[in-house]
Amino acid sequence: MSCPGTKLCCQLKIQSSLWTATEDQKIYVYSLQGMCPLKAPQKGIDTPAPVTCLFAVPVVKKNSYLMLAGMSDGLIAIYQVVCGLPESTCHYLCSRSANRSIFLIADDDPRQNPYAVKAMETANSSTEVWYGNGPGILIIDCATLEITRRLEAYSAPSTVVSIACSSDCDGEEVAWCLDDQTNFLVVYHTATYQLCARYFCGDCSPLRDMFTVQPPSALISTTTLAANRTATPERGSLVNVSIIHSLELGTQILNHQDSLTDYCSVSSHSPSLTNRVTRSPSSLPSSPVSSSSVLFSTDCEEPEKAEERPENDLRPAGDSAGHLWAVTVLPVKDLIWIPRRGGDIIVIGLEKEGESQRGRVLAVLKAAELASYGSLVDAAILAKDMVACCFKNDDTDYCLAVWKGWGAKDFDIFYKSYEELGRLEVCMRKRR
Repeated sequence: MSCPGTKLCCQLKIQSSLWTATEDQKIYVYSLQGMCPLKAPQKGIDTPAPVTCLFAVPVVKKNSYLMLAGMSDGLIAIYQVVCGLPESTCHYLCSRSANRSIFLIADDDPRQNPYAVKAMETANSSTEVWYGNGPGILIIDCATLEITRRLEAYSAPSTVVSIACSSDCDGEEVAWCLDDQTNFLVVYHTATYQLCARYFCGDCSPLRDMFTVQPPSALISTTTLAANRTATPERGSLVNVSIIHSLELGTQILNHQDSLTDYCSVSSHSPSLTNRVTRSPSSLPSSPVSSSSVLFSTDCEEPEKAEERPENDLRPAGDSAGHLWAVTVLPVKDLIWIPRRGGDIIVIGLEKEGESQRGRVLAVLKAAELASYGSLVDAAILAKDMVACCFKNDDTDYCLAVWKGWGAKDFDIFYKSYEELGRLEVCMRKRR
């Protein structure tokens, strides 16, 4: 059955309001109070490009928050929302201009292609917003509403599709990132912005897999980090003004106070993409050169598993491995749940190993009755302790499956009970 109206790109419920974005480059804000019909939006907003991601950031003021709208060309629009309605003005952040003027990335670099924003997350006590910009992650300072840092999580043409934050064994915050090309999970310490672990999500038998989580560098002190966050870049003139020269367009002088919408919306796919050497995450400057990037299992019977997939081979094993592709990253209690297209869910926990930490696959969840409902296309957390998974088959029929969200303690009780029942069963057989 066809539905009237324009197709939705994304939507977000925040407090008593519903924000929806449509393909015709509009945002509609609806009130969910009382019997207010959804056919009458409280406010409509035109956007310079289709919105691909909506994200809300609470602010100190009561009943106030910031709404960030990431768009298909990498532009970010920031709306100040008071009493459920956005103010008439908004603030734009241009990923392309920041890459060019602050991080000195040339226009012909494939990282400058107009990547859609697909993932956002708050970090460092909600003082920052991390969002995906193609293979990298750009960080917004919530106090100044400016882009201050870039992390090279992957290499082009990857796009970061999911970011989630949780705490490690020491109570420090870590960010888990996932892309759409390599199927690698990349983990950062948010306080130091250091890459601390990588894990390949495409293993057909991931149960009991382990990976090392590197501690933050002892050379970086908290005082230094605090100073770096508030320090003004040395190239102060470049932060406010961008001077860009090309043979086709000549010299362009862009002031960051001006609207950069037209500049951001220009298609800029690099013609030399195929001629560039694509770097694996392990070759990036921020990547640790250690066992944290090597997948291994506690199963001594399968020592060849790590040899089957070299560290620098980030391609999927083949079309048949599509069901092993990770879809998103979900922080469930003190664990990380990673749903895959085949319908199973990898559950990862962090545990102490001497003075260091390691990640371990505690469980792989799968319900046999879901096999007939097609591929898992999306998943989200409901009511803090439930995970909803959406399945889609070839006939475009959808099915929703809901899992109870278990933490590390729940799985520990389950496994101990299972072992105890096994021992009781053995005792009963011996008595017979």
